[in-house]
Amino acid sequence: MKLTELELEVLREIKPKPEEYELLHRAFNRVREAVARELERQGIEAEVTVQGSLAHDTWLSGDRDIDVFVLFPKTTPIEELRGKYFQVLVNAVASIGEYELRYAEHPYVRVHVNGVEADIVPAYKLDSPSEVRTAVDRTPFHTEYVNSKLTNELRDHVRLLKKFMKSIGVYGAEIRVKGFSGYAVELLVIAYGGFREAIKEISTWKPPVYINTLGDREKFAEVAKKLREKYPESVVYAPDPVDPMRNTMASVSRESLAKIVIAANCYLNNPSREYFVEKARTAPVAELLRSIRDRCIVLLELGIANAIPPDTLWGELYRIADRVSKVLANHEFYVLDYSVWSDEKTMAVIALEIDSCSKTYPRLYRGPSFWIRGRAMDFIKKHIERNSYGPWISRRGELLSLSKRKYSNVIDLLIDRTWEYLVAPHFKNAKPLIYALDGEALTRITSNREVHSWITEFILKRPDWMEKCID
Repeated sequence: MKLTELELEVLREIKPKPEEYELLHRAFNRVREAVARELERQGIEAEVTVQGSLAHDTWLSGDRDIDVFVLFPKTTPIEELRGKYFQVLVNAVASIGEYELRYAEHPYVRVHVNGVEADIVPAYKLDSPSEVRTAVDRTPFHTEYVNSKLTNELRDHVRLLKKFMKSIGVYGAEIRVKGFSGYAVELLVIAYGGFREAIKEISTWKPPVYINTLGDREKFAEVAKKLREKYPESVVYAPDPVDPMRNTMASVSRESLAKIVIAANCYLNNPSREYFVEKARTAPVAELLRSIRDRCIVLLELGIANAIPPDTLWGELYRIADRVSKVLANHEFYVLDYSVWSDEKTMAVIALEIDSCSKTYPRLYRGPSFWIRGRAMDFIKKHIERNSYGPWISRRGELLSLSKRKYSNVIDLLIDRTWEYLVAPHFKNAKPLIYALDGEALTRITSNREVHSWITEFILKRPDWMEKCID
C-alpha cells in the first residue's frame, strides 16, 4: 500500500541524512580498527562485524548507537569468550573513548566514540542457528534474514513503524518498556507487507495475537501451538524465522499491546503527526499542583548502592511496586496506578496513586462461614476482646465486625512495613524516603528534568497522541 502525503513527509524527516551515515560508519571503522589491531597483537582469530539497525539500514535520523559483534570461532570455550576474550575487547576500546562494562544475559562493553555509542559484543561465528550457545548468537542470522527480505522501500516502512511505536512508548524489548524490539518491528513489516498494512492488522489485534512470520501456514500452526506451551504468559506470538521455537515478541506486555492497538485505531480514524512525535512533557509546577488537588500520590525514593544491570534493576523495581500494591490492598488502601523512574545509576522513584491517603472510619472484617465452628468462635472472641462494633450476623448469614484500623494513614503503613514489600535482592536493606506529593515535593523533584517529564506523564495520565483519537 502506498504511503500517504503525511507519512511521506514524516519519512523525509526521520530518514538518516548522508552525513549521519558517514558519522556512524566512521565510528564503526574506528572501533573495528582498534579491535582488529588488539586481536592481531594477541594472535586471536575473530571477525569484527556491524549488526542491528545499522546493518539492516532501518535506523532513524538522530540515532547515535551501533552494535559491533566480534565473532569468535565456535570451538572457543564459553568461559574464555566471556572472560579472556571479553577482556581483550575492553583493552581494545579503552584507548578510543570512555567506556563502561555492561551485563545483560551476556557481557558487553559500551564505548563512546565521536558522539556515537557503540556496544561491542563477543559472540560465536556459527554455520547455523541450531548451534546457538549464547543469547546473542542469533543476531548475525537475523541480519542475514532481514536483509534478504527487506527492499529499500520496506526499510522506509520499518522506519515509520519504529517512529510510531517510539512516539506512543512501546518501542523496546527491555523490561523498562516491555514493548517491541527493532527486530520485531522489522518482522511485522515483512509479515504484513508495509507500514499501513501493519497498522491495519494491529488495529484488529485481540490477545492472544498470532503473527505468521514463517510463511508456511501448516508449519506456523504447529509452531504456534508449541510456543503457546513454552510462553504461556505471552500476549503476542511471532516465531523467529531463524529459530522458530523462540517467540520474538515474548517481551510485549498487555499494556503495550493495548497501547498500540488503540493508537493504531486512532491513527486510522484521524491521521496526525502527533503519532510520530517524541516529546517530553513538562507541565508547570502550578498546573501539576492543581491537578493533584484532592488526589493521593505517594512517592518512594530508593538509592542505588551498587551498579545493577538495567534489566535486573527495572525488574526489581517493578517487583517492588507490584508488591507495594498488594501490601496496601491488604489494608484496604487501593493503588489506582503506579509508575517507576530511575537514572539507572544512583536513584529510583516509585510513584503510587492511591484511592485515599487516610481512612479514619472503622474497617469491615469478614469472618469465616458460620458452620466452621472453631474459627467462627475464634472470630467472635477476637472482636469482642478488641472492643469492636460487633461481631454481628448479616442478613446473608455472614459474620461481620467493624474495628479500628491498625493504619489510618498510608504513609505510616508504608514506613512501618518496608520489610513486607522491599523483597527484591538489591533493595532488601534499603531505607526509602516516603512522602505524599505536595507543592514542596513537586518543586524539589522537578528540578531534575527527566523526573519532571516522568511525573508530568504520571499526574496528567492522558498521552498527547490520545487527544487525536477524537475528531
